[in-house]
Amino acid sequence: MNYSRLFDEKHRVGALFLYNHKIHNKTQAGDKDTSLPYKNQGLAGRVTYAYKDTYFAEVNVGYNGSENFARGHRFGFFPAAAIGWMMSNEKWFEPLTNTVDMLKLKGSYGKVGNDDIGGQRRWVYESSIVSGGGWNYGSDGGNGGGGIRIGEIENLSASWEEALKLNVGIEFSLFRKLKVQADYFREERTGIFLQRAGLPAIVGLSTIPYVNVGETLNQGIDANIEYSQQVGKVLLTARGNFTYNRNELVNNDEPDWQYKYQNRTGKPFGSNGALQPFGLVALGLFQSQEEIDNSPEQTYGEYRVGDIKYQDVNGDGKVDDQDMVAIGYTNLPEITYGFGLGAQWNNWDVNVFFQGVARNSFFVGGSTISNPFSSGNMERAAVNEDVYGKVWMSTNTAEQNANVIYPRLSRSGGAGASNNSKTSTWWLRDGSFMRLKNFEVGYTLPKSILTKTFIKSLRFYASGNNLLTFSKFKLWDPEKGGGQGSGYPLNRVVTVGFNANF
Repeated sequence: MNYSRLFDEKHRVGALFLYNHKIHNKTQAGDKDTSLPYKNQGLAGRVTYAYKDTYFAEVNVGYNGSENFARGHRFGFFPAAAIGWMMSNEKWFEPLTNTVDMLKLKGSYGKVGNDDIGGQRRWVYESSIVSGGGWNYGSDGGNGGGGIRIGEIENLSASWEEALKLNVGIEFSLFRKLKVQADYFREERTGIFLQRAGLPAIVGLSTIPYVNVGETLNQGIDANIEYSQQVGKVLLTARGNFTYNRNELVNNDEPDWQYKYQNRTGKPFGSNGALQPFGLVALGLFQSQEEIDNSPEQTYGEYRVGDIKYQDVNGDGKVDDQDMVAIGYTNLPEITYGFGLGAQWNNWDVNVFFQGVARNSFFVGGSTISNPFSSGNMERAAVNEDVYGKVWMSTNTAEQNANVIYPRLSRSGGAGASNNSKTSTWWLRDGSFMRLKNFEVGYTLPKSILTKTFIKSLRFYASGNNLLTFSKFKLWDPEKGGGQGSGYPLNRVVTVGFNANF
């Protein structure tokens, strides 16, 4: 049911009410649980109000139910509200409209819920039954069968994962040429369904239960800008966008680690839910046996001159997993941006657009790097060449070895292989890049030429995609991420064509 009406040319009122009841099946069920119907139902309502198209208010409510939870926890209430103020419509603002022709402030705050918390398992309020505990009988124990037991323990308190979302923003236009929109957003997510990490083994559970205990925080800014200017017969346009997004783990039920610098809380998430990587801090390569003798012991197998030297973070005289710290960024960029320029002159038009990312990292590794000459794959030939030219060698001078990128090579499983393959800052790379995403030139035939034809408009153009990439990392396209560069690269595409309207 939807309602909207304008009263007295001042008051604009709207309302919406919905009831939904959804039952659906998966087309390709993988097991007996996913083959059964999924059921949800709920109510949703919205009321909007605007006064003189200057003051705006909106209230939304949702009351949703899910089959995933036990009785008493199946329904969640999710309210939200938003307000806006078109300041430029105020009477007192009129003297400023020649400069600021539009100015709007806005904000919203509300709660949303997610009931898909069990992963591949449904009905977490019921215990699962698994095979186990077989039995035997007979004089020689040769007879018997399999047994069953409780797998995951029931959770009668499991409920919705909830998120409180805040958004405040501003929109304005200057001189009817420059338009800017900027928003700050913040999301506090609670009740994330995680396996308990703080239960000691003395509790005696064979399967650690899942509970609504996880918490994360996500916040950042998002901005867009557009500009247009007529210069003689040339119309210039420019546009840009910028997003900064920072997330972090607030609670995962883990107790403090022995060394608190190894706590996972406070660290950001990357793609697929992976946390910021932990690894060793590399100090360089061992340049002499004397340096090895005077350094803390490294506990990752045999190591020699030319192998990676690590920092003893906790100062206990040896390098082990307790010296691992958070390193680099995640593989998910915290900054994404883009900007473009365009120009139109007579019947010609030119457009160019760049895009980029920043504050992201990845690791290089794999057999092509650790044992490069065993790989005959030509797609990694550039990597092999890079290793050959920048690897530590006993025949090099000290000055040459001081600036190498790759440690001493060894056979698979040989001395140094385990030590050098540890996750560390030595293999960490900056994943930021800027790309010339698109460039296009076009020419539209004058209408005077087409008047005697059946063609209304005809435009010829040439365009290119992914033409150039600017990055500190040169071995392969940084957008492919870590590893050894294998995989199909991003295509560079050049197109020539025309558009015709009849």
